[in-house]
Amino acid sequence: MKFFYILIVYLLIVTSCFSQQIHNLVKDTTDSNSIVRKTHAIHEIEVRAKMSLANVKSGSMGLSVDIQELKKLPNIMGDSDPFKSLQYMGGISQSGDASANMNVRGGNNDQNLILLNNCNIQNPTHVLGLFSVFNPDLIDQMKYIKTGIPAEYGGRLSSVIDIKNTSAIPEKTSVDGSVGLIASRITIKHPFSDNLSIYASHRASYIGNVVMPVLVKLGVNPTLAQNSFEFSDTNIGFNYVLKPKTRIAAHFYVGNDRISIAEDIKYSLADNSSKWGNKAFGLQLSHLFSDKWSMTHNLNFTQFYLNTNVNWINNTYSLKSLNSMLVYRTDFVYLIRMHSLKFGTELALNKTLPANIAKTSLDTAQNQPQPFFNQTSDVALYVRDEWEVGRFLFNAGIRTNIHFKQALNNEYLNLSERMNISKSYWGFEPRFYNRIMLTESSSLKIAASRHYQYFSRLQVVNFGIPLEIFVSASENIKPTSVWHFSGGYFKNFNRNNWEFSVEAYYKSYANLLEYGGNLTDLFAENEMLNKIYNGKGWAYGTELMLKKNTGRFTGWASYTLGWNYRMFDKINNGRPYLATTDRRHDLSLIGFYKLTKDISLSATFVYATGSRLNLPRSWFVIDDKVILEYSKYNAFTMPDYNRLDISVNYKLRPVKNINSELNFSVYNIYNRANPFQVYFSTQSENNSYNYKIKMSYLIPILPTLSWTFHI
Repeated sequence: MKFFYILIVYLLIVTSCFSQQIHNLVKDTTDSNSIVRKTHAIHEIEVRAKMSLANVKSGSMGLSVDIQELKKLPNIMGDSDPFKSLQYMGGISQSGDASANMNVRGGNNDQNLILLNNCNIQNPTHVLGLFSVFNPDLIDQMKYIKTGIPAEYGGRLSSVIDIKNTSAIPEKTSVDGSVGLIASRITIKHPFSDNLSIYASHRASYIGNVVMPVLVKLGVNPTLAQNSFEFSDTNIGFNYVLKPKTRIAAHFYVGNDRISIAEDIKYSLADNSSKWGNKAFGLQLSHLFSDKWSMTHNLNFTQFYLNTNVNWINNTYSLKSLNSMLVYRTDFVYLIRMHSLKFGTELALNKTLPANIAKTSLDTAQNQPQPFFNQTSDVALYVRDEWEVGRFLFNAGIRTNIHFKQALNNEYLNLSERMNISKSYWGFEPRFYNRIMLTESSSLKIAASRHYQYFSRLQVVNFGIPLEIFVSASENIKPTSVWHFSGGYFKNFNRNNWEFSVEAYYKSYANLLEYGGNLTDLFAENEMLNKIYNGKGWAYGTELMLKKNTGRFTGWASYTLGWNYRMFDKINNGRPYLATTDRRHDLSLIGFYKLTKDISLSATFVYATGSRLNLPRSWFVIDDKVILEYSKYNAFTMPDYNRLDISVNYKLRPVKNINSELNFSVYNIYNRANPFQVYFSTQSENNSYNYKIKMSYLIPILPTLSWTFHI
């Protein structure tokens, strides 16, 4: 996309005369046909990255996230991370320390469509959420859409996070990187010609080999050094201009995590380890037929695997799950008068290993169970139109999906058996968005949409390492769906230096899935599958944001007030209850201050009401057995979460064409003991019982130092 902008700017300058104009980039889009040939008599052009009324006039595609602004936030573990910074934008609940969850407007973590160059990334974080899988040196565009999701996006219920890596062909070779106390990264971009360039990057952590031994020498408990948290990832890609109107791009990503926890007292577990990772490969062909007509083809393959091992009551258990997706997608865009018409189709082939559990006794090794894979197919068609009439902007679309479940799931079936369909589902998804300009600096936006999701990831137990099972719509499991209604008022004032918005939303869920078992059920495969419950839910709330855009001090404040309910026949006797992800209040305060030309400061404060847990309210003893008594389901609330992070960024003087900067950040500066886990413990001593609610904590105050360079 950048290449076409650069080409147009070049042509305009070549044909310039004596007058001078300033042009704003009024709309951010990846549609190649949005560029219309025009002739301007100008001397020079200034391209502004952000329209002054973008938040007021934006359409259903949402606003592009300011990558450079988010990079200024306090670094977590010494690494700037625009993706993780989305949690401060409003609508995403604060999940707490070392949590990979993103709960948008009451939705579950797996209900977010996260795309990297159009590839579906199923687990977007490293090290339980401390890092994301996206390299900040490669991110060129990032869009966050939580309301009025247009028809071209499907398969998820809550939000869309669309990330694009660099697509411009650089003029010369560049090297970017960062060296930190926890991890380091390096990125290389190289042009072979005016039409072809490649890029490659690599990141890796060294917590176990470097950080933990140093902590032990400094007097930290040696048991801590037995735990290991490591990750690495690699990106490789190219951009090729085949013809002036035809481009080819490819991208490959692979990332891996490994966590080992020596002991978990809560569940009496020992020697626990987990490995997981993503693979993604995407190939894109885009062609511009004319100023009004364009086409894009995408062929993507993604895979996510999870392998967790735990030792429990003298037995070693292994849980393996996997999901692979092969997706072909084609999109067409046609501009006609005031209309921007987009339509296309998508075909997806899925191969899922829901959960393969193996048990090895200390006495005898049992045979590994034969893995069984679910084979599913999805076909989607969509069409949407966006047009503007006076003060009104409309975006209306329809998306329809057909989901097929193959009859048998043995991975060794022949082709004819794989094509035998046992169950199919059809979904119809209307989408509508309307923006009304009330004044030159204020607008009203309303949206209504329906979404279907045919694939879910269910967390079965949370004790510090991931344990999840993969579930797809089948004979006994219906697809999850949601109706999402929202409306908001947007206002800029003081010459667009300040932005204000207030939004309200309501979501109604059908066929939600929940794992209702415990740790014992997890290790009994048949029982585990029987503990997948089906129910419904609803969520509603209000979001407010106030943002300052100019001056030495900038920043924003976002606040969410929300309710999140669930109702399952087999949970809480069929009565409604507050969901685990219900957090009544969620507040983020973000500030940037330009101290000098080379020194900038930033700070982040977050506060969130504690999440919900189902813990006993009382207990009593009968025949030497402890009986736990519960009240309402999820009646227990964890302590409130709050944290303050600060950061100082110092731009160093260039040395031999090397531009660099030092960043010093402090995570959790006032050392708040935010609970990572809350659980109950019952002990028997001398025929007396001791019942306690216990909490475990993960991340104390954590200073980090990193050096970022650009060559």
